[in-house]
Amino acid sequence: MKQFINPNDYKSILVLDGAIPTKKFFDEMQLPIISADGATNKLHRMGVTPHIVIGDLDSVDPEILANYKHERIEDQSSSDFQKALKYMKDNDWFPTIICGITGGYIDHEMNNINIFMQTDGNIFITDGVIGYKVQEESKYKFPLGTKISIIGIPECVVSTRGLRWELEKYTTKFPGQNSCFNRVVSEELIVIPHDGAALMLIYTKEINDAGLGACHQLLEHTTSCSEKRIGHAI
Repeated sequence: MKQFINPNDYKSILVLDGAIPTKKFFDEMQLPIISADGATNKLHRMGVTPHIVIGDLDSVDPEILANYKHERIEDQSSSDFQKALKYMKDNDWFPTIICGITGGYIDHEMNNINIFMQTDGNIFITDGVIGYKVQEESKYKFPLGTKISIIGIPECVVSTRGLRWELEKYTTKFPGQNSCFNRVVSEELIVIPHDGAALMLIYTKEINDAGLGACHQLLEHTTSCSEKRIGHAI
């Protein structure tokens, strides 16, 4: 995971009550953990200690909660995710890595992504995928062949440098047309949003599909041409 995420770039991990990583992930990151209500039950069972538990605390087991520092926030107009984000912003815990954003009902997952897109500088991880909000020109280094999708939320005009199928002031929007299942073919990926914001999804596991084959063909062709140019120059 560290080839995709540098823990030094983040101040904390926020854990929601969805699908969360194994204990190995938390051990590798070595970051303070803020747990949103019911997520504390899962962390406790895997032997991971949160720095603090935030929420209305109606889902966490009271016997488990007694083991940890916690803050009850009684506000039925906001979700535990929103409560935790406000607490973290007020206490300088951003940027953060968000876990558990998926793994529930689809409307719950969509609402979590909606909330995520209202934040800046944070990322989320779910099963084999890292999510980024991209609103200004950004540079990344991912392994060659990494699978990537860029989705306008709600709309983003975007250009890229370093993809198998480059985008040039391409309008992505949801609902609408987006760039899905693209591939990284350069050591440096540049994403340039000209207008709006996009959700960029990076796959941390190799996905063996037609896109990977096309990516390999391009990389082989590029390497061959580079070798020919070097030979010609010499």
